[in-house]
Amino acid sequence: MATIGPTMEKPEDLRRAIEEGVRWFRLPCGYRQRPHLENARAVRDAASQTGTPVALLMDLPSSRPRTGTMPELRLAEGEQFWFWDPETADARPPQDGMVSVPLPGLEELLVQLKPEHGMWFCDGRIRLVVERIESRCVRARLIQGTVPLKSSNSLFLPDSPSPFSAITAADRVLLQRIAEAKVRPDWVALSLIATAEDVRMAGEELRQVLGAGIRVMAKFETAAAVKCAKQILAESDGLMVARGDLGLAVGYVRLPGVQQMLVASARRARKPAVVATQVLETFADTGLPQRSELSDLSMIALQRASVVMLGKETVFSPRPIECIRLAREVLEYETRRFEREAHGVRTRSRASAK
Repeated sequence: MATIGPTMEKPEDLRRAIEEGVRWFRLPCGYRQRPHLENARAVRDAASQTGTPVALLMDLPSSRPRTGTMPELRLAEGEQFWFWDPETADARPPQDGMVSVPLPGLEELLVQLKPEHGMWFCDGRIRLVVERIESRCVRARLIQGTVPLKSSNSLFLPDSPSPFSAITAADRVLLQRIAEAKVRPDWVALSLIATAEDVRMAGEELRQVLGAGIRVMAKFETAAAVKCAKQILAESDGLMVARGDLGLAVGYVRLPGVQQMLVASARRARKPAVVATQVLETFADTGLPQRSELSDLSMIALQRASVVMLGKETVFSPRPIECIRLAREVLEYETRRFEREAHGVRTRSRASAK
């Protein structure tokens, strides 16, 4: 699965991606400013031109806040700045010379946030701690930051679990436009769900807009979802192991085992399992695959996941096609190797039985 974005959304890019083995395309709807309707049309056109059927997945971001439009921001550890909600008319950050960051949707989270609570972005690579809340704004201090903070970076709250809506007003507008344009997706992914009821209610709404044939994918990103994985899987048509937030939620030590459990559960239920996040991001930046990246792809093949999703590897990347090609080559090679080994074990077992 390739994610569509600035470095891969031209028609020729989509055709090349299909030729290199992409069979799913993802629309990251959390990036509200992207032309998702036009990209959906482009995917359908590329599939028609190549004669190759592909699945189109709309990935809804939930009501979790993302940073608004802002310049790229690099801060030093210990530096302080303000978050404020540009959608709240009377919310303005104090004019004290500190940098202010727009965070639409922050207003709804203020009752959950308290001093010393964490505010994390970029899969935990930017970690802040709440200093104080004043005038409906939040002052935070950077305690760790290895990447710059940018527009549309999503927020993770490790200490203050907040109820997020699976479908927002902005999502409903986009879904209606997609339906009216007759470029309906094959799948819709739901972010930050916590219960089977979340999936059931969102699925009912999606089918009202997009029709009965739409398939729903539950993204596993919270500890609550993992605890009721069986029930969630029963309500969904497939699952995604969204390892960025999931690793923060369950802890990095537990993440490999949780991934294995979720993929195995989907296979037993005969439903697709997608493994996502940080598969080849270092290779995308440098052109040199890390041994850990190759081992990660090998493990995904061993677990027999249905799909590997590339995110930043195709969205913000100098080499999106190379990432697709490498992922396909490693997955095909390792899948064949594991199948040969499994066949050899079965053959030896039968011979021993005789």
